[in-house]
Amino acid sequence: MNSFCFSFVEKASMNIGIVIKEIRKQKGLTQLDLSEKTKISERTIQRIEKDAVEPSLYSLKQISEILEVDLLKIKNKNSMTFINKLLGINLKDNIMTTEEKVDIEERLRKIESHLVSIDRTYKWNRKTVKGVLFATGIITVCILGAWIIWMLINMYTTSI
Repeated sequence: MNSFCFSFVEKASMNIGIVIKEIRKQKGLTQLDLSEKTKISERTIQRIEKDAVEPSLYSLKQISEILEVDLLKIKNKNSMTFINKLLGINLKDNIMTTEEKVDIEERLRKIESHLVSIDRTYKWNRKTVKGVLFATGIITVCILGAWIIWMLINMYTTSI
């Protein structure tokens, strides 16, 4: 799998969803096929292809692996300029030595690793917060129920 870097760059004139759809069709895959291979819901694939949602880094990596494409190359020149600035690359004549290419690929791998890590952490934190809120709700309901029972017992015993 080639290096990739995406989603954090500004939206280019060619939307990533349209590109994914075209490549998927060229490979003879249906949305269901892509969904099953990537473990991303078919509905999410549909929404990505319609550019209704911006795919997460993890989703984009899964899709790029199945479609066997370097999503970095999909982005247009504006995105490449952004990435070049991000990496501190000055490509006036678009000439690079082998060492420069290796260095850039290594930088992209590190960025990819960091972005995927950030994406996973974000998803884990969201799930954790949801779990804590759910547990808090359950505890609140239990306390409220116990309080109501206690009040009923007190009312019953004081009336006797």
